Amino acid sequence: MYSTILRTLFFIALLLASTLNAQMSLLQSNTTEEQTKENKSVDDRLKEQFDVAQKVIDNINSEVYLLKEFNNKDYNTRINYLENRININQRENNDIAVKRDEIELIYLNEQKKYDETLKELIDAKHTFKDKKYFLNVIEKNLNFLEKSDINKYKPYFDQEKNNVNPVSIDLVENYKKLVEQTNQQIFILTYLKDNINKFRKSNFFIDNFNVQYLITLIDNTSFISSISKFTSYHFNFSIGDIVVVLLILLFFKLFITKFIDIFIAILNKIFIKPKKSKFADSDEEEQEVQKYIENSIEKPLIIGLYTLSIHLSLHILVKDAELLNKVIPWINTFYMGLFTWAIYSLISNSITNFAQHLVEKYPNVRREMIVFLLRITKILLVFFVILFLFTQLGIDIKAIAASLGVGGIAIALAAKDTLANFFGSLNIMSDNSFSQGDWIIANDVEGTVVDIRMRTTRIRTFDNAMITVPNSELANTHIKNFSKRRIGRRIKMTLNITYESSISDIYNLKNDILDMLQNHTGIASERTIKESRSRKFEAIKREDLHGVKRNLMVYIDEYGGSSINILIYCFARTTDWEEWLGVKEDVIMKINELVKKNNCDFAYPTQTLFVKN
Repeated sequence: MYSTILRTLFFIALLLASTLNAQMSLLQSNTTEEQTKENKSVDDRLKEQFDVAQKVIDNINSEVYLLKEFNNKDYNTRINYLENRININQRENNDIAVKRDEIELIYLNEQKKYDETLKELIDAKHTFKDKKYFLNVIEKNLNFLEKSDINKYKPYFDQEKNNVNPVSIDLVENYKKLVEQTNQQIFILTYLKDNINKFRKSNFFIDNFNVQYLITLIDNTSFISSISKFTSYHFNFSIGDIVVVLLILLFFKLFITKFIDIFIAILNKIFIKPKKSKFADSDEEEQEVQKYIENSIEKPLIIGLYTLSIHLSLHILVKDAELLNKVIPWINTFYMGLFTWAIYSLISNSITNFAQHLVEKYPNVRREMIVFLLRITKILLVFFVILFLFTQLGIDIKAIAASLGVGGIAIALAAKDTLANFFGSLNIMSDNSFSQGDWIIANDVEGTVVDIRMRTTRIRTFDNAMITVPNSELANTHIKNFSKRRIGRRIKMTLNITYESSISDIYNLKNDILDMLQNHTGIASERTIKESRSRKFEAIKREDLHGVKRNLMVYIDEYGGSSINILIYCFARTTDWEEWLGVKEDVIMKINELVKKNNCDFAYPTQTLFVKN
């Protein structure tokens, strides 16, 4: 009986052992299959990442990323929306919602930075940057990804991954997307860093035979290496740095004249073609063009080349990248200022040298308008230089524009007189009431217009004093302009003939004077000035507009107290004062001869006294 029980128990034990072994085998088999499946999944993901990285390299080589514009408008809109939503949720203490949006912000910023990096690598290929530059670009993006610190959101992910509310679901999804994107970008950037030669051809002269190569060669010289180590430790520059800087300065000093000559020769070939210049019609004018081009750009170019030598020296001597980033924008702005100086000098000298030729060729062009436009150009150039300076220094121009918009009313009120004078100058230009060099009378001011500026007009009086008049006053007052006449400056005189002269002789004298004036080449008359009379009304209107006077009148005018008076009223053809005096003198001399010819005498004030017996 006991043996039977023992056999039964043994059988049961064997059955349990076999079942347990089968289950263990099955469990071990399942575990092996899961591990194989997991290992296969990791391999597949690595293969996919390698494929993506290789595709990125292909796209860099084909420059596909330059064709894809990053949508900054949508990016900025989304960023502003998320930042506002974060602020609201922070006030409401919705911590999960805040973290959800912060994760999405990091996701978007990583996308933008990654896109900029790929485009910067392509631009670096175009400009033949050295290998170090490419490594720095990639390192900057990798550092940016490291600073994102997405691990601080891992506890929120673990906490909310089993939660079914919409905010938690969005946080979990955003975190998964961010982790996947960050890991993929890190892998791709590291792959690019290790395989630069696949998208950038190595160049010995660019990568090795550069300034740093020369510095290293000097510092490694046996008798210099110890001194270089000492100066590098205590002064942060080596002997090689100093030698290369001195060589750069010496090079620019020796060859700066050659650079200028070559540059001016290139400009001369552009602006002056053999026998057919864009600006000159003769050899003398070609030489004048060459001279003003040289005078315009010589000084800015000299200063610019010396600045370039200092710029290069700073890159060698200054090892602090932050300090360089602060100094370089100022140097770039200085370059912009020099370029503006050169452009303005070219424009100004062009106008100065050829304004007279331009005015003669195009009579409707006014000198003061040219000067006015030149001043406007100068202001615009300075304005653009200031904007460039703000951009280089990282100042938000939009914020400045917005503040100017808000304070525009206050500025307008404070500068109303200046604005009134500016618009007054525009009125003067458009009305053409007077021009530079005109003789005018405005209120109690009389003189010659020196120039019409943006705010004031300067007038030189005949006693050689300078008067400055605001343009707003001149635009709103009556102006007498003696220079707005083309033909005719008045000659008016009264000829006094004695009563002892015969009236017939006086009448003949009057007719002779009239005939003499009608045939005088310096007097404007119907005979000497021929104007179109096809449309009589329009001709008269045109003569008044242009200042054409040719009235000629000679009459026995009155019985004076001691003479018979002949009125002589005519206009000289010239409007120039000195020429007018010459014509008037000649007329007086001819009248004197005619008086003698007609047996007449000039009268002078006399009194006759009769004594009654």
